[in-house]
Amino acid sequence: MAVKRDDIRIDEPREMSPSRKRHLSVDADTHPTATTFATERLRKAILNGELKAGDRLQQHSLAASLGLSHVPLREAFQRLEFEGFIAINPRRGAFVVPLTARDAAEIYELRANLEAAALYASVLQISAEQILVATEICQEADRTQDNIGYGELNWQFHRALYAACDRPRTMHLIETLWQNARRYSMLLRYRAPYIRKSQREHWDILEAVRNRNVDLAVKLLRSHIEAGSARIVGLLEK
Repeated sequence: MAVKRDDIRIDEPREMSPSRKRHLSVDADTHPTATTFATERLRKAILNGELKAGDRLQQHSLAASLGLSHVPLREAFQRLEFEGFIAINPRRGAFVVPLTARDAAEIYELRANLEAAALYASVLQISAEQILVATEICQEADRTQDNIGYGELNWQFHRALYAACDRPRTMHLIETLWQNARRYSMLLRYRAPYIRKSQREHWDILEAVRNRNVDLAVKLLRSHIEAGSARIVGLLEK
């Protein structure tokens, strides 16, 4: 479920304390670009609770604490809004969007149903070349040490599996759900065993697809998505 700017209702936005602002500040020169640095730092602060749901993100104070100009910070805000971590209201500014178990459960339930339908339609039609593409993506994901980069490889792998489904509307809905799920899936990616477990499940699904075993492939995919959902909901309900 996409979060719209006007849907965020925050009666009294909280300002960040000076100590939390200081904690955000590290050496921006060690990161590839100022925008990437700001995005990664703010994303991490939201995920680990330094920035809480409802916090107002003030460009001036954040730029000073991070040692950046306003331009890369505005670009970082745009990235984080796309990922669903913050909402930007033209009149009130940027705020941290709450992560809720209910929202996560709905997103992953829709994902499981739509992706199972896409995979079911794809397995008997998928070409050897398309299977090779999925295999190469899975191999690259095995090698990556980048938690953020793994998210993009994860999406590319799933999309490759559904490539032959010939259902453009379904694929558009699936892509939207993946965008909505980005912030939730990152809760798992920062927990070491998750990526290894996810990759084992990917290889099992791919093997079922390679063998044209439709029922097994769909069963494994549903289990894969539902297990991720259960872990995310469990973390949010603690």
